[in-house]
Order: sequence, then structure tokens, then C-alpha cells
Amino acid sequence: NGQFFENAVAVVYAGIPEPDEAQLCAMLRASCERLNRYGITSCQSDDYETFPGVPYKTVQKLLRTPGLMTVRVNEQAQFTNVEALSAYIESGDAYFEDDMFRAGPLKIISDGSLGARTACLSRPYADDENARGIPLYTNAELNGLISLANEKGLSVAVHAIGDGALDNVLDAYEKALHEHPRDDHRHGIVHFQIVRRDQIERMKKLKLRVNLQSILDYDTHIVCERVGDELASTSYPAKTLLNARIPFSNGSDAPVEEPNVMRGMECAVTRRSIGSTDAPYRPEEALTVREAIDSFTKSGAVASFEEGKKGEIANGQLADFVVLSEDPFKADANTLHRIEAEATYLGGKCVYKK
Repeated sequence: NGQFFENAVAVVYAGIPEPDEAQLCAMLRASCERLNRYGITSCQSDDYETFPGVPYKTVQKLLRTPGLMTVRVNEQAQFTNVEALSAYIESGDAYFEDDMFRAGPLKIISDGSLGARTACLSRPYADDENARGIPLYTNAELNGLISLANEKGLSVAVHAIGDGALDNVLDAYEKALHEHPRDDHRHGIVHFQIVRRDQIERMKKLKLRVNLQSILDYDTHIVCERVGDELASTSYPAKTLLNARIPFSNGSDAPVEEPNVMRGMECAVTRRSIGSTDAPYRPEEALTVREAIDSFTKSGAVASFEEGKKGEIANGQLADFVVLSEDPFKADANTLHRIEAEATYLGGKCVYKK
């Protein structure tokens, strides 16, 4: 019917001409300018698989090029099989770090999205009894990738939106950490949207972290319809994680959403989509403004093993900061999205001025 789901989009991507290095450089500059305009000085990004046919080393070389980037990058390296991951580890690229670029976690996308009913659930979708979502890896494949990364000292970040996908990922983490125990692995779950209370307990036991996206402009309008009231009543947690002392950081989920921190911050505080007058979704999960800011700054630095180096304005840290048009602590929570970056500084140098 003309619709392409999850891995099937590779058929479309295969027909897109591969960009040359000049085009890739132009894309990276444009991306940096866009992020700087939103007051962003650091990002955790997944770039190696963007263009099938373009070797990851080409992208990596450009990300490391002195003077090209005005955003510090923690690269979530996506490799889809053990052979490719092994080669990456053996090359030494998995351990590179300087002030502008850091080789980050192995990135795995384990299922799809709620909107397309491809997020993998533990039960049929409430609005389509024939659908349970799509697991993108077998358990054996998932175990192989996570076990290898854990054994070699890498952290892992796994996209898991459905609770069925999360069950599989938690099993894989448990197996890997039993084989090769590590105290400070900082393995995590990206999204952590449709979840059950028992899974939160397992997260705590395994000392996992969460990479949240608080922007609620779409999914909260369909969550009850898609998964039913029972699962919806425990999903999209934030305050629950805070109270359980499960570390989490916040992000934008760009390019699915705009990389606008203030929009995400407003949703984290109001638990409503931008401009909505609807009742908030699970208001008991709302963060304070301080908690929301910390989730986008200090917690992000911890997620990338860079606490003490960035994430706060403090002596000895990198002089990365933003000048805002309004004080978020004094603004109406429903207008936080209107606050703009007046200027953005990277290492004390102005990289954007309105």
C-alpha cells in the first residue's frame, strides 16, 4: 500500500544518492547552526548509519575535524551486527575522546514507534488486536551486541518504546552483566515510553539509566487509544524515576521533533502538549523547572561520562552557556516554549547571537 515500516525504509534509502564530503560538511555546519540557535552546545547524536553506503569513518573524520563543529558531540554509534561492532572496537575508534568529540555508547534500535503501531508491546494493541509491534532484532542478536559491548567496556543505549521490547532489552542487559559484571556501566534505555511498574523495579536492580524525551506533542493524544488505560497509567514516567533514584537525562528526539529544549522543558513541567488546554497527562509525573533544567544539562553530562567537565556553570568546567530572553524560574510554565536563546557560547566564544 506504499507504506514502509522500520527496516523496510532501507529500500527507499538505497535509492538516495550518497553525499560527498563537501555535502556532509555543509549538513554538519547547518546542523550546528540550528542547534546553536536553540542554545545547544552539546548533543548526543546517532550519525554513523544516516546514509547507507557512506562509511562510518567518513562521518567520524568530519565530526573530528578541528574548527568544523560548534557543538560538542557524544556519538551514539549504531552498528547492527556483531561483526561490524567487533571491527569498530578493534579499530580503537570506540574509545576516542577530546573536548569536541567523544565516542559514546553503542546505539541499538530495538523496536518502532507508537504512532505506526510498530512499538513492540507485551500484548496486542488496544485499537488493533492483530498488531503487537515489531521487534527489530532476535533475542540472540540483541544478546550478542549488548554482551560484546559490555565485555569491551562500552556503554549501550537501546531505543525501546514498547514494554515488550523493553522486556527483551532488560533480559539482554541482565545476561550481559551476569557474564561480565560492571559497577559504572551507564547502560540505558532511550525513550522508555510504554512501561510497567515491574520493569521500573528491574531497571533499578540493574542500575540502568533512561534517556527521556519529555516533548509530548503527539503520543499522549494517542497513548490510551493505542495501549489501553492500564498500560497508559504507568507509562511516560519522569517523577517516578526521580523518586526511585533511577538516573535520567532529557533530550529532544530530533529530527522527529524540533531540537528545542524550551519546548521539551515546558512539556516536562506541564505534562501537556504545547498550547494545549487539555487536562495534563499523568500530572503526578510532572517535573519542577529546576528538575527539568537539570535533566537537560547536568544529567546529560553524566550520561556521557562528562560530569565535572560540563553541564553546570562552575569553576573548572567548560564555558558553555546560553543567554535566555526570559528567566524560566519566573515565567509562566505554559509560556516556557516562548523563551528564546539570545546568545550561545561554546568554550567562552560566542557561536550564536540573535
